[in-house]
Amino acid sequence: MPADISSIAYFTPILVFLIVFVIMFALLARTKILGESKFIQLFISFLISTIFVTAGSVNQIVLNVVPWFVVLIVALFFILALAGFIGKSDELVGKGLGWFFVGLLILIFLISGIKVFSATIGPYLPGSDLPGGDQDILRITDWIYSPRVAGAALLLAVTAVVSWILVKTK
Repeated sequence: MPADISSIAYFTPILVFLIVFVIMFALLARTKILGESKFIQLFISFLISTIFVTAGSVNQIVLNVVPWFVVLIVALFFILALAGFIGKSDELVGKGLGWFFVGLLILIFLISGIKVFSATIGPYLPGSDLPGGDQDILRITDWIYSPRVAGAALLLAVTAVVSWILVKTK
């Protein structure tokens, strides 16, 4: 019989607060973006964590991302253990694998954000028939998704790629 741990849902706001607090404090302490003062780093970390807990949709993003982050860490651990058993870890595990996991984590974060905010951004996506969008914003998004703007963006992208290739070849 599996264990019933459904009561842990009562503690999710505390867990989200702690996760955001620890990550923010570690980032502020490591980058020293606000200086060396631990008080300021703790205060800003506490403030951001409190905002994360009080905003329901942001809280939901953290709750969606954290389990997938743990799955990625466990998968990375198994890959590194496998590389250690093989003995040629330099060939199997390199910077490419790390960037792959970072890219996968960013993709999971984006998908979770889209899932959480789908009711808010849904009316503004191309081809959407969801009601509730602001008419002024809908006119702007219709213009952004128009073929003229798409063609201009494609032309700019091709120009950027060609310019980059020409600069790299010299």
